[in-house]
Amino acid sequence: MSKAAAERKLKSTADEKQVLNNLLKILVSKRELTKKDLETVLKITFQKLVELVQAQAITIYSVGKDNHIHFTHAYFSEELYKDDDKLKEAYQKKVEQLRKLTLKRGQGIVGKVIESSETYISLDAQNDPNFFSGVDGETGFQTKSMITVPLVTDEVIGAIQIINKNPPDSPGLFTERDRQLLEEVSDYSAMIIQKVQRPDVKMGDAELAYYLSRLTDHDYYEIAEDFVADEKLINLVGEKNLKKFLILPIKKIGTQSVEIAISNPVDFDRIDSFRWATKLEVAKIVVSAESRIKKVIESFFKADSTDIDEVAALVGSEYGEEVESVDLEEDVDEASTPIVQLANRIIEDAYTRGASDIHVEPFEKEVLVRYRVDGVCRVALKLPPNSLKALISRLKIMSGLNIAERRLPQDGRIKFKDFTRTGIDIDLRVAMGPMVFGEKVVMRILDKTSTSVGLDKMGFSEHNLAIYEKLIKSPYGMVLHVGPTGSGKTTTLYAALNHINDPAINIQTAEDPVEYMLFGINQMQMRKEIGLTFSNALRCYLRQDPDVILVGEIRDLETAEIAIEASLTGHLLFSTLHTNDAAGTVTRFLDMGIQPFLVSSSLLLVCAQRLLRRLCPKCRVPYDDSEEDTRLLEDSAEGATLFKAKGCEACNGSGYKGRIGSHEILTMNDAIKEAVLRSASSEEIRDMALKNEMVPIFKDSLEKAAKGITSMEEVLRLVRA
Repeated sequence: MSKAAAERKLKSTADEKQVLNNLLKILVSKRELTKKDLETVLKITFQKLVELVQAQAITIYSVGKDNHIHFTHAYFSEELYKDDDKLKEAYQKKVEQLRKLTLKRGQGIVGKVIESSETYISLDAQNDPNFFSGVDGETGFQTKSMITVPLVTDEVIGAIQIINKNPPDSPGLFTERDRQLLEEVSDYSAMIIQKVQRPDVKMGDAELAYYLSRLTDHDYYEIAEDFVADEKLINLVGEKNLKKFLILPIKKIGTQSVEIAISNPVDFDRIDSFRWATKLEVAKIVVSAESRIKKVIESFFKADSTDIDEVAALVGSEYGEEVESVDLEEDVDEASTPIVQLANRIIEDAYTRGASDIHVEPFEKEVLVRYRVDGVCRVALKLPPNSLKALISRLKIMSGLNIAERRLPQDGRIKFKDFTRTGIDIDLRVAMGPMVFGEKVVMRILDKTSTSVGLDKMGFSEHNLAIYEKLIKSPYGMVLHVGPTGSGKTTTLYAALNHINDPAINIQTAEDPVEYMLFGINQMQMRKEIGLTFSNALRCYLRQDPDVILVGEIRDLETAEIAIEASLTGHLLFSTLHTNDAAGTVTRFLDMGIQPFLVSSSLLLVCAQRLLRRLCPKCRVPYDDSEEDTRLLEDSAEGATLFKAKGCEACNGSGYKGRIGSHEILTMNDAIKEAVLRSASSEEIRDMALKNEMVPIFKDSLEKAAKGITSMEEVLRLVRA
């Protein structure tokens, strides 16, 4: 290369960096991209790609509004003309010629790729029956080999094609690596191309971060929901710096260097300011979505700033026996009274730790605050006894309950976002009851995101899921979920209703209480104090043209009779019952006084379930099976690798993180119906159900242990062999 050519290349590289920085500013500012912006980004991207794969040319096609395929962009490698200005001008004319050409939908290799949305490799284009040679005739450029990849967003919007491996006089062929590179470029270019063509299409910050990472040759780092920040490193950087720069330190490299995640990797001013403020060197930069970086930082310091013990101490010293001292303000901040802060921070702390329930329990010498996390209660806080009345009163105010009534149980609901500025949007179902040393409160945390979980995430085995999905689409009959309190019955029922929810059917529920609001489903809250019970709600619903009815719980004979009547008159009915297993549910109906022929005619399926704690995937450890384990697994998964809990920071030392459902599903056949008609025992019905392909809940749980999802200890703790 001549000195002049080298200088031009250096100037070109510097100009390219400046253009790239300007483009990134546009992307990060999220203003609308222009066609000029698009030209810039595509030019930079495809210059890099052509150099990497050593291609002679690259072309972009798009599907126009006229349903024809248009040549929107083309680029020829500098290797074709090098320092020859006349030859360069000739290739630029070829680009203009290409822009004027169109192909019919389905024509040529490009048409085939757009129709099939699959990559197409042609190593001998001239002899390929799908190749359309008309383009070569127009431009005088001979195509020898090519790889064509579709541009896919929510639809196929076009294609990218690389042509002829360099050098042209060698037998060089495109490789598998070339295909992978082109598909990767297509993946992150499709969205930005569509954004220019359709300005109404919005690019999420995760998509933007991924695109910027590829454009700047940085790794994309997806911050998962269960991401655990390095506590020492976070505290070393400090809350002020983290929130100011929105840079997340991922890990320490050496003594004074770190790997950081940032949304804009070429915001050099921000990175340099971060270096100066923290006295840390940035050894590696990865790109992540800004919203995820912000969420990790806020959740870390939200939990850290809770300071429950400190607030509890203030409460104990400030509040005595007088409930009139409770502040009625609705918001909470650092200037709020300690009792208001304490009530909020207990809820925030429980939510951050993933608790399902909060228990405030009075004893003679102290008040215990316990959280139920993954089905197990743990003490989170101890309060002085003189703080109880003030705390209970504050919780009553938040729940809309009678602050003066202390002798009778009360039920209420807290809409937490009305009392906090943290942005936590949860509801709490509140139950208060008088105990020996004062009122106890149990608050069930109702996280609205759990209602969007599909049936396939409920823990059903493939066998059970196939049965369940089929029967919940039946036109009529009764579907029952049984198990103890807290076994996930309501969540599974909501998932089932979401699965079948459709504007074509009328779904109505009677619940006590209504735990989650479901769009498109008519829900009714029971009010026993005014006579609105499950039985009255069912009578009302039978006159409102329902297709599907959900009854929160069958508690008495009257509700059971109306539920069965509904299921026998063309309605699909869902409900819950408190029994230990599926077979015992049938005999429970008979014991309530329901006629056997009504039970056998109405029952579709009974699903018994439990919630098992999941082993923490980061710290679970394998162990050698004991003789007892081997015996239990003999019929389930002999020879499987079993794991046990160890404990780490990610799971707060418990060894478990999250829960999964375990089920047994009883379906009716002629033999079981005949047994019900003669009032057979639950043992006999169970034996018949096992012959009818029912997998016992204990065996279903063992299979989850054999797959490493849970432990044998957890299975034996919750499920009877």
